[in-house]
Amino acid sequence: VEEAVSVGDLVRLFSFRQGEADLLEITLASDSPVAGQRVGAQNWPEDTALVAIVRGDRVIAPTADDPLEVGDELIFVASPRQESALQQMLGHS
Repeated sequence: VEEAVSVGDLVRLFSFRQGEADLLEITLASDSPVAGQRVGAQNWPEDTALVAIVRGDRVIAPTADDPLEVGDELIFVASPRQESALQQMLGHS
């Protein structure tokens, strides 16, 4: 049975190196505390890297000046121990 994933939920897509790092995705909800802010203004959790922003049909290699917009799919590589911190930071406010 496949679980429904909603906007604002952090999803594990893939694990690397026997689970030492995960590929994660979250779609920014309208009430995300980071929506409307710049990538560079964020204090990302340790051992976490934002590797891509998927916006519509575009894939963006994020720079510090890129905005984080409602509906963006953010793709991270992160340590599993940082998943809850990332969910709290990016999920519903």
